[in-house]
Amino acid sequence: MEKEEYLGIITEEEYKLISELIKNGKLKEYLYLVEMFDKEKNELASMMDMTPNEIYNMIINDYLKTVKGISVLVPGLSTGIKDAKSGVSIYTYDGVTGHGEKIDEDTRFDLASSTKLFTTVEALKLAEEGKFDLDKPVSEYKNGKYSNLNIPVEKMAKFYYDLRTDGRLDERDGEISLEELQRRLYSTDIVKERTFVYSDIPFIILKDILPQSDEYFKRYFNEEMNLLQTGYDRSFGVLTGMRENETVNDPKARVMERYSLNPGHAGIYSTSKDLVKLFDALNDGFLTNKSIIKMVTPALEMPILLNLDGSISFKKNKDGYTIGVQNISRGMGVYYKHPEGIRVNEMASAESDEAFAIAGFTGTWATFDLQNELTANILANPLSLEAEREIIIDNEKFNIVDCGRKFSDGTKFKVAGKNSKVLDDEGNVILSAPFTRITNTLKEEAIYTLLKLRLAKNALMRRAELEQSSVLSNEVQSSFEASRTLRGI
Repeated sequence: MEKEEYLGIITEEEYKLISELIKNGKLKEYLYLVEMFDKEKNELASMMDMTPNEIYNMIINDYLKTVKGISVLVPGLSTGIKDAKSGVSIYTYDGVTGHGEKIDEDTRFDLASSTKLFTTVEALKLAEEGKFDLDKPVSEYKNGKYSNLNIPVEKMAKFYYDLRTDGRLDERDGEISLEELQRRLYSTDIVKERTFVYSDIPFIILKDILPQSDEYFKRYFNEEMNLLQTGYDRSFGVLTGMRENETVNDPKARVMERYSLNPGHAGIYSTSKDLVKLFDALNDGFLTNKSIIKMVTPALEMPILLNLDGSISFKKNKDGYTIGVQNISRGMGVYYKHPEGIRVNEMASAESDEAFAIAGFTGTWATFDLQNELTANILANPLSLEAEREIIIDNEKFNIVDCGRKFSDGTKFKVAGKNSKVLDDEGNVILSAPFTRITNTLKEEAIYTLLKLRLAKNALMRRAELEQSSVLSNEVQSSFEASRTLRGI
């Protein structure tokens, strides 16, 4: 079979150009895609006697092995993936909520910091409609109550500044009144510039200064996008992601919720299907390309962290030796591509430069590639009634490669709350990793599975065209374009 039979992800000219650039040490992010292009071409050539449904199921079964591997490490899991070009959309789920109820495709998860994407989209849409100005100083909103913040809204939302309040916004130092909460928030001051310190404060403020933010949230997301399971309202549906006897995981959001305030940094609940609907809306032009570019562009022209004197900031190892520059990977409430890959910015290498991703403390992640028209999300519930889970890794089915090594059979893996530990045969801890890193394997596999499915469909449709077979063409369409909901195990 010829390469022309696999067009749709990259053209023949692009393929040749990318191959040449890779040989010259450039465009390394395309390496996996090119390697997969050749590998899948050879595999598909050997499978052409199989039916489209058999080929589809074979690719999906490989994907489900990874889902199964992750699902035994967490109490509950729900995933959604979609390729808008090939029509493939797949949802998986397994396990239980923090209260022991079974998770299904309609379980609503606490999105935690992934809420910031919704605040960002709302701000950009309001700006497009002329109802909000991202270039204006924060101090010009809210009747000047944020008097210390004579800084552009957009730069604030891109984590350019290190902002501090004169008191905590949660209640670690005692219960605070609404008046004191607002006083502390309005006291926000600038500690440093050019820090790109990840913080909730910019998005609490951004939501606070948006005009009629709750009304526009309902209009944009619930009505126009039809995200009916998404919102701050926790009075309906099966919920997970919060700790026992708590309405929402984030402590600042809990305080604000008590006073009927919907924060912009956390507090939203949603489902895998609604996150795919959000992708559909963005992919269909809910925001202009100009707004998307604005979202994934850092506050500095050069995406490298600078010192206060304007010099380049370098990373150093424990011995004090320089090991590279400090790359910036945060845009407006989202991560964009980073040269160090998914462990730094939550994005697979095969995604485009205009893709972006979000992540949340409660085990939420989603990535949106509007150029390649791909999306994937994982909603995991790391909070369980069980204090600790111990798993024997089956090396045949699943390797937790992102924990730093491949495990031999018999190695034990323990997950306790948000932390994980790897133990040798004698019970000694040989490695530990935060919970969020456990899912990196699945994050990459989700995107790569969609690319494999697209390649397979392109090959089959080309075969149908060559054979002038409308029957085969219809069979390919029905095999790939039906939305599927599968249990992980």
